Amino acid sequence: MTIISERFDALGADGAPAKLGLMGGTFDPIHIGHLRIAEEVREALCLDAVLFIPTGNPVFKRDQEVTAASVRLAQVRTAVSDNPRFDVSSIEVDRGGDTYTVDTLRQLRDHYPENVEFYFIVGSDSAATVGKWRDCAEMARLTHLAVAVGRPGSAGFDELRETIGASAPFEAHFVRVSSLEVSSSDIRQRISEGKSVRYLLPAAIADDFTAVDDLGVASDIAAAENPVGSRSARPSAAGGEHVGDALGTAFFDARKKELKHRVSSKRFKHSLGVSDTCAQLAKEYGVDVDKARLAGLLHDWDKGYDDDQARARVRELGMEGEIDPFIVEKMPGVLHGITAARALGREFPQIPADVLQAISRHTTAAFDMTPLDMVLYIADAIEPNRQFGRIDDLRARVGEATLDELYFETYEYWVFLLFERRKPLHPDTISIWNAYTERLPRRKKHGSGDGSVSGKKHKNKR
Repeated sequence: MTIISERFDALGADGAPAKLGLMGGTFDPIHIGHLRIAEEVREALCLDAVLFIPTGNPVFKRDQEVTAASVRLAQVRTAVSDNPRFDVSSIEVDRGGDTYTVDTLRQLRDHYPENVEFYFIVGSDSAATVGKWRDCAEMARLTHLAVAVGRPGSAGFDELRETIGASAPFEAHFVRVSSLEVSSSDIRQRISEGKSVRYLLPAAIADDFTAVDDLGVASDIAAAENPVGSRSARPSAAGGEHVGDALGTAFFDARKKELKHRVSSKRFKHSLGVSDTCAQLAKEYGVDVDKARLAGLLHDWDKGYDDDQARARVRELGMEGEIDPFIVEKMPGVLHGITAARALGREFPQIPADVLQAISRHTTAAFDMTPLDMVLYIADAIEPNRQFGRIDDLRARVGEATLDELYFETYEYWVFLLFERRKPLHPDTISIWNAYTERLPRRKKHGSGDGSVSGKKHKNKR
């Protein structure tokens, strides 16, 4: 089941009439003009929501440098996150190949019920070229056209209406919007010249462009006179890695900036601590450091949801049949790892499967934990910002205990805490406990029952 929009995937499911605005574009980068036009059109046409749809491979810009789709998608998501009537969809990025609006409209029509009307938002300059769009007559059948008019020198209503009508039978709605002389190309030019773009970009993403070459933007613009293809097909300036490489610096930094706006500041600090601790544990125990670092950063990707939202997230991702209903109903606090793994895998298919598995298991553990799974599970407990309980005892075991032993002692610690706090236990908790008690040697001195992990030190048996 394809998720079109995290916020508005079920729009119209109740049978009530609904209006969905659609704003496509390269968004390279998204700026205040895009957001303001969407907001004014939404108000003028009484739209229930506006869905921003970044292009994957824009056919009209084959001869231009275009920032990697994953970077643009993350920036749009961050830019619209504070408006409850806005959301972003990755369907064009996910589709791959050349991007045609008519294909997107068909996909949206298949997804949403007929009581949801589409309003495709365009500027007056784009509206004047509708006759060049692929299958524009089919587009006219699928969507209304919401034309934002306001740029100096743009065509008037009557002239535009005549031009559009001669191209296809669109039902066009014209909205006078504030004249903001802002364009993505001008912003890229300013960045290439080292000039400030403050107040031209949403504050939430402004930091992405405060320095020349951040995410490779400036260097690509400087090379635009001699284009050699999409940035996704060659190294970026951020560490030399491909932007699409999930284990590269550029991908890590882009996800970190996005995470900052998905979770609370305290949770963000925790995630950075887990990421660093994962890297340290990986070095100690011979696990892939880059994978561990990325798993630590992303493990709480869905932690910003409350209990009801976590349950809704399960439904949005089509996971009802995969997760025990008891867990969904009684233990929604453990769902964030499971749903994060699914959502991240869909949005960023380049993330290795074992990284996603570690994220999925970090809240519940499993019978067959891999070394990477164990590293994340342990790091989530002992990262420097954790101060409760007897965490220092676990920290002291790093390098002295084997990875299996340290994982089980961490597991034991959490089980004791759950008992003490009278929290419900995952149905597999006791089975996992039994499996590991049979595998590991008995300690000569057991924990005191207060969540401690005191006992004789073990030599590292690696």
